[in-house]
Amino acid sequence: MTDTGSKALVPQGPTTVAPVSRLAERTLAERAEREKEALVAARTLLVGPGGYATISLAVEAARDGDTILVRPGRYEESVVVEGKTITIRGDGERDAIVVGSDRGPAFTLVDTRSTLTGLTITGGEFSSWLELGAALLVTGGSPQLSGLLVAHSGAPQLDGMRATNGRSVGVRFEGGAAGAIEHSQIDGNDLGISVLDGASPRIEENEVWGHRWSAIEISDAGTKPLVRANRVHDGKGSGFVVRAGASPRIENNDAWANGGYGIEIRDAGTDPLVRVNRVHHGEMFGILMGDGASPRVEENEIWANAMSGIEISDAGTDPLVRANRIHHGEETGILVYAGASPRIEENDVWANAHTGISIQAAGTDPLVRGNRVHHGAMFGILVCDGASPRVEENEVWANAEAGIWISGAGASPVISGNTVRDGLDDGILVSDVASPTIAGNTITGNAREAMRVGKSATPMIGPNVVSS
Repeated sequence: MTDTGSKALVPQGPTTVAPVSRLAERTLAERAEREKEALVAARTLLVGPGGYATISLAVEAARDGDTILVRPGRYEESVVVEGKTITIRGDGERDAIVVGSDRGPAFTLVDTRSTLTGLTITGGEFSSWLELGAALLVTGGSPQLSGLLVAHSGAPQLDGMRATNGRSVGVRFEGGAAGAIEHSQIDGNDLGISVLDGASPRIEENEVWGHRWSAIEISDAGTKPLVRANRVHDGKGSGFVVRAGASPRIENNDAWANGGYGIEIRDAGTDPLVRVNRVHHGEMFGILMGDGASPRVEENEIWANAMSGIEISDAGTDPLVRANRIHHGEETGILVYAGASPRIEENDVWANAHTGISIQAAGTDPLVRGNRVHHGAMFGILVCDGASPRVEENEVWANAEAGIWISGAGASPVISGNTVRDGLDDGILVSDVASPTIAGNTITGNAREAMRVGKSATPMIGPNVVSS
């Protein structure tokens, strides 16, 4: 016998929809209808011959969803987009559509999700070193910026300095702004792209060159942009600067031929992830870390820089430096000094014109483990001037001078588990009242002595495997 009274409790297939599902369905339908209405209502506004005389007038008339097409010409104005969600697009060759003025921002985007594309933007200098601004200034919101050329148009340089005390900034994100800038070129500004005050945009596949201070500078706690696949080169200053507690991801970028550092990371609380970048042919250090910064620097390739490939300095500076390739530099591969305490692991360091890894000064106590240091023009690993690192399980070979050299009063490293081989001089050299602990190493095939100890040195030598 069938209980017909229970049929209401039995699922009846897809034609029966619970009240919550019907509500969701109505909500989706209403949303789709609103989007359809917005699409129908969206307009295209022209700027230039046959349209609005200025971009600012078109912005004032635009509603959410509208597109402003800017025809070729020079537009001497400062455009402000606040709150609206519109698209401003160049209608023609980008280089023929120029927006800007001699001083101040060409565009100020405030709390907007607008799109800006296909324009040349110029901005002049600002009146003082402390004035905030840029040719393109983004305050809050999440705009999408693409296909732009942002070029300096201010006073000419005199002997490498500006003719005034002002400065030029290409693109500036602040006030917690998100959004993105991509596929754009930033040329000839003091700062190419500046990100601060908690902003976290995506900065991807841009080219920045000709900068005086830095190509891309990121500062302040809570500022954490993604900086990926950019090309920064031929500036007088550094390629990337990260400071004041910022924590960006900097990955897969190319930095070359800059007059400052390829990548500069400073200040306590500054902890970016720096990985898979290529830093080369710079006039100073490849990557500099100091003043208490604690980044992760992994899997980068650093070569042919005029100074050290990586420099790490100052008490409290404790980065992780792992799996990088550092080679053919004109000085030391990795230089650690002034009380820094990094972890230096699994790096490949070769063919540098000075020491492979150099550790200097009292209070400098890094962990140096699992690295490959070879074919250098001088020492493989140098410990001196009171440094006390742990040097463990490294492979050191074919260097022109001693594979490992420990020198100076207070130099008291622990040297253990290393393989030191096939060098053109001594395997391990201890001199000048140094007092290391040396045990568990394999020292073989070196052109001079396996281990040489100076008369004033006082090492503690445990069992090692030693052969000629």
